[in-house]
Amino acid sequence: MSSGDFVADRVAGADESYALAERLFGWTAPIQYMWIFPADPGADVVATLVDALAAGSFDRKVKAASVPLAHDRWVRARRPAPLRIEPGTIDDAAVGDWMDERLRAVDLDPRAGRGFTVECAHTTSGRFVMALLVSHMIADGQAVYAALDAARTGRARSLLPDAEDVSGWRGVRDDVRDVGAQVPAVLTSLAVIGRAAVRAGASALRQSLLDRSAATEVTVPTSSPTTEPTVCPRDSETTLAVVDLDRAQWARRAADLGGTPNSLFTAILGGLLRSTGYPMGPEGTRICIAVSNRTDGDERANASGGVWIRVPGPIGPERGLGEIRASSKAAFAANAAADDSVQRHLQPVARLLPDRVLGTMMTSVPGPDTTVSNLGSAPQSALELGDQVAESFAIRAIMQGRDAAERRQQGPAIAAWAVEYGDKVTVTVFGIHPDYAGDTDTVRALVSAELTRWSLDHSFW
Repeated sequence: MSSGDFVADRVAGADESYALAERLFGWTAPIQYMWIFPADPGADVVATLVDALAAGSFDRKVKAASVPLAHDRWVRARRPAPLRIEPGTIDDAAVGDWMDERLRAVDLDPRAGRGFTVECAHTTSGRFVMALLVSHMIADGQAVYAALDAARTGRARSLLPDAEDVSGWRGVRDDVRDVGAQVPAVLTSLAVIGRAAVRAGASALRQSLLDRSAATEVTVPTSSPTTEPTVCPRDSETTLAVVDLDRAQWARRAADLGGTPNSLFTAILGGLLRSTGYPMGPEGTRICIAVSNRTDGDERANASGGVWIRVPGPIGPERGLGEIRASSKAAFAANAAADDSVQRHLQPVARLLPDRVLGTMMTSVPGPDTTVSNLGSAPQSALELGDQVAESFAIRAIMQGRDAAERRQQGPAIAAWAVEYGDKVTVTVFGIHPDYAGDTDTVRALVSAELTRWSLDHSFW
């Protein structure tokens, strides 16, 4: 879906997907940006940053559409800047636990205008830690970077209207136009889906719709037996881990194995998943790789998607990275050219379905085995706060509200994010499946073992 499909002040595309997940199932998706600074930059500096964030692109809440089938609208929230300072100090060794606790406890509600919050703490050694928590419904990773840059350079401003400016008859007229603007997209989507039905037949089409949620797949041509699962059933919470690596070593190891940092990260997550004993299907490990679809001047809250690759057989340094690198490159190219793919045309039609049908459809689509999001090199503006530059920086997201049964039913089993900055790479791991990634100590031990297998030095937060 391109940035021109909907105006940026409508809850559409991925924004609407998050809104539907919350409305239909009670699932919410907070993103957490984390910093460790060597010293406190000053209360005024932090307050100024939070005020600017509150006046920029995060200043939004949902205004319900007044016409059936129209998209809901983003309007300005105009809420006070949310900032919490932890009383007292926390131990330096407890920073990771503090970050985990803040992520699990956050209660964001973009419909009411509570789309983000900032929380800070001081450590016993004098360090300053900060967590920015943002609802994924109001921003993706690149949108958060842009909001931080605008806030720190004095350019933060909201482009959204006030609720009163789009109410009454003007709001009705705008909503009618929004419905009308959807007609060409729906007709085009129906034509694409219809052509697919003629080519493949009804049963094959149904499998195509359910096979993948929003991705182009490329299979690595090899095969080996999968690992036998070792199930330890539990109704546990999701697990979290944050680990720092040496950036130069990371890049060098990727090059030595015939790959890139992105293919190295992908392989590590595939190997980690297999080490849990998670059962693989006959096609091997199904990996979804996040992709940004944001273009210059794109003001959408969310503009991200993903491509899929399948990797049969074991994944490890002895196999190298050439196959994963080639399959990823092919998937990215296919995704960029897939304007007529069935998956890309599902959303304009699906949103017209009754909630009960849509909910069943959403939960019947199988997820990947693992998801990887390589965020690349962090912009310098995201690392600075006043006169301080972050010693450590990390990004992650979770899905709140999914019980153990739901996490068993639909993937991914593990997700992870990687970001590069200074001399470090920081990887965050989110263990989702309760039986294979439901114990924090076990997941951390498996992460450590997998990184050691790839000859990568590392340390946990």
